[in-house]
Amino acid sequence: SRMNAIQARYGYAQTVDLATLNPTLECLLQHSSCRAFSDEAIPQSMRDTLYAAAQSAPSKSNLQQYSFLEVTEEHIRTQLMNWFPALAWAFGAPMLTFSLGDLHRNQVISAHHGYEYNAHPEDAFLNAAVDAALATQALITAAESQGFGTCPISQIRERLHEVADLLALPNGVFPICAVAIGLPASGAPSQVSPRLPADLVIHHNRYQPPSLEAITSYDARFNEAKGLPKVRYPERFGEPNKPTWSDNVARQTAVEERAQLRDYLRLKGILG
Repeated sequence: SRMNAIQARYGYAQTVDLATLNPTLECLLQHSSCRAFSDEAIPQSMRDTLYAAAQSAPSKSNLQQYSFLEVTEEHIRTQLMNWFPALAWAFGAPMLTFSLGDLHRNQVISAHHGYEYNAHPEDAFLNAAVDAALATQALITAAESQGFGTCPISQIRERLHEVADLLALPNGVFPICAVAIGLPASGAPSQVSPRLPADLVIHHNRYQPPSLEAITSYDARFNEAKGLPKVRYPERFGEPNKPTWSDNVARQTAVEERAQLRDYLRLKGILG
């Protein structure tokens, strides 16, 4: 039911005006990542529609500093599976596209008009990353509104240089994630993940420090809804007394993951 969608998202009852829950809101509230797809193909006309929805997302100053790169060639998918065997379910999805921050296109435009491209590197990087993220969310929401399952894959950034070479990415372009899209396989589980309580995320007028008590309560709700989470980095930090969302956050942010991003951004002329 509509109320259950809100309650599942938080793990507790939330006051809402049920009359406001139109199909778009219901689609957003019911989002869950899909990790098992059927083999049914997605027609090109539907793919074009999904991309049109993605390109309808807001863009900073209408600079449109993002691209999507769809992978259809089997040898590229096979190479991705070889690099990331645990993600074969994603790279074999009926539709596989990469979300890219793209400064290259506007660099070409600047040169064409006789200007020196001189955007502030950090600001340009942030703008392109946000543009790509907004367009990716629009793509995901559009796909799910049509009954497709979706899952963004950030793990591709663990082999950033190899993936960039495989996809022939020029200077100024950086991968955000891959997105797998397809009809969910028969019997594929669909369970929303409880999110942090609104009071921890929504601030009014002034930022409020996070409540550790509220985070502890969220840990309990998460475990009740989803079961004990898989422990992050047990080989480095050992096993916790009880796995929780917040313990995993602390573990994951104690490790400098994907440090090659810094080198990649410098190599591609994105950051100095």
